Amino acid sequence: MKKRKLTMQILLLLFVLTLCGCTEKKINNDSNNVFNDEDWLIDYSPVHSIGSGNNDFWIEFPSEHPNSTQSVSHLFWVNDSLQEGCMIFVVHKTGCESCQPQADRVIDLVEKYSEYLTFHDLDATLGGSIEQRAYDSYLYDPDGPPGIIALTGIFTLIEQNGSINYAWHSWEQNVDSSELEKWIRDGIYYWQQNSGEL
Repeated sequence: MKKRKLTMQILLLLFVLTLCGCTEKKINNDSNNVFNDEDWLIDYSPVHSIGSGNNDFWIEFPSEHPNSTQSVSHLFWVNDSLQEGCMIFVVHKTGCESCQPQADRVIDLVEKYSEYLTFHDLDATLGGSIEQRAYDSYLYDPDGPPGIIALTGIFTLIEQNGSINYAWHSWEQNVDSSELEKWIRDGIYYWQQNSGEL
């Protein structure tokens, strides 16, 4: 009889927890957008738009770059990746005390949003084509040479004046995880909105 009573109490507790929502996925509140992991894109509003400043996605070289306002001839693997989804890369070196934390932040966020992202882990210590891509990526250095490691770049598709453009943003050294996540969500959102035009 005691076992039956205990079983009933456990079932009742599980039922109450389910009704209270305690077993649902965690809900996050970021940039006034409430979302859960499954449907955050439904009502998402991007934080960043097109421009040439530090808080914008760029179509041309940004205002702090020596080639400011000039168009970018994107690398072939960036072009290929954007056919598949929003793309992010990080240039780093395994064992580098100053750049490994940024690589780890990027890798953690890529795992969280892997369904929506194409990722290039450009660890220059690996040599070969990966090392070459790491060096080539400094085309996207936000303020031009000299390049500083780590370099992180995000790429998406954005509509401007009736045409779809490749848009990007990049950073040298460290980017706060919550800030980087906002850029990733924006990049995913824009790619989802505009990829049908490819």
